[in-house]
Amino acid sequence: MTASAQTSQNLAAQLAEELRALPPVVCFANDWLTDPTSKHHIMRTFGESVPVLWVEASGMRRPNLTNSADLGRIFGKAKKMLGGLRQVSDRVWVLSPPSIPLPGNAFARRLNAALYRRAVRRALRRMGQSANPLLWVYTPTVARYLDQIPRAGLVYHCVDRWWEFSDLDRSEMLACHEILCRESNVVFASAQSLYRDCAPLARRTELIPHGVEWEHFAKAAFGNEPRPADLPADGKPILGFFGLLQDWVDLELIRKLAIRFPDCNVAVIGRSMIDLSPLQGVPNLLLLGQKPYSELPGYCRAFAVGLVPFVLNELTDAVNPIKLREYLSAGMPVVSTAMPEVTALGAVDGLHVVTTHEEFLSAVATLLDRPRSLEERSRAANSFASEGWTGRCLVMARAVRHELQGA
Repeated sequence: MTASAQTSQNLAAQLAEELRALPPVVCFANDWLTDPTSKHHIMRTFGESVPVLWVEASGMRRPNLTNSADLGRIFGKAKKMLGGLRQVSDRVWVLSPPSIPLPGNAFARRLNAALYRRAVRRALRRMGQSANPLLWVYTPTVARYLDQIPRAGLVYHCVDRWWEFSDLDRSEMLACHEILCRESNVVFASAQSLYRDCAPLARRTELIPHGVEWEHFAKAAFGNEPRPADLPADGKPILGFFGLLQDWVDLELIRKLAIRFPDCNVAVIGRSMIDLSPLQGVPNLLLLGQKPYSELPGYCRAFAVGLVPFVLNELTDAVNPIKLREYLSAGMPVVSTAMPEVTALGAVDGLHVVTTHEEFLSAVATLLDRPRSLEERSRAANSFASEGWTGRCLVMARAVRHELQGA
């Protein structure tokens, strides 16, 4: 057994011991069946040792009934509500409680509080759990309902500045954020700026950077991942991005990359929440849509350079991009804009952190001039093996147990 494998086993054993001392976890988050995020990884890891109920919380914004995408989400949510409690692994269940997606509406709050209380209590009974649960919150709007749900403790895991999202109600998000900070036994923040947002309000705040499913993405460096069929076989280097396409992604920069490097292909992978017309009409710019998480290592293996082209603003000042750790776990060289959490990684082999468009283009050119060999990719991936989710979860479990039990 390698030293890294032994370390991983030791961490997993310590985590299991910590989790066995905790009550069942009720996690309020977004949809379960989306591309895995930090919350998915953490709750799957917890679910190896403790029962977890994942509650697909009501929407954080008012739906637009004239928008076909919003209507589709409403019908999809209604269908899941009718499906009841769903078991997705030995110790993880998913629940979509009935609710009204009208954050800020007083009547909707009262009704949702009653609906959540009833749905969560019934689900826990069906799971065979009688103890009051540990409530673990990602979606801030559920702050309005939590006093209706008996609990052993409350954790707020702050992973975004929700009040900076352009499609959310800023005042409601800030109000809910403050409630959660003040009422939680412990608050975890995924970025330094989020820590600064939370710490003055909370009794205990811990900075927990995102982890990575290292073994999954390291396959790009060590395995024989097949080349995805939708990538061109023209021999051109591929500059690659994957992730949700929202207004924090710099489409102008992506277009500039494709135009500046006509002898490369620029592959953009992900579900889009914005108008992508600025990326159309450039022959070497490939809009490939959303791909299964299981296939991402294959794309990583094909990418010559990984891209994190985020705009720099108040929202991304608090972003800790998991994709960066996924790229680095795959052994890829990466160019990223200078978000604080990226800069905080320090000197990482192959990571170029830049501020302007011209610096971004120049860094890509530098990496293309010296392509990384498979041996170099393997060595780079190995250096990131300690960034896995088990270690992150262990720190959080210890902090929660200390707060709940004084141990």
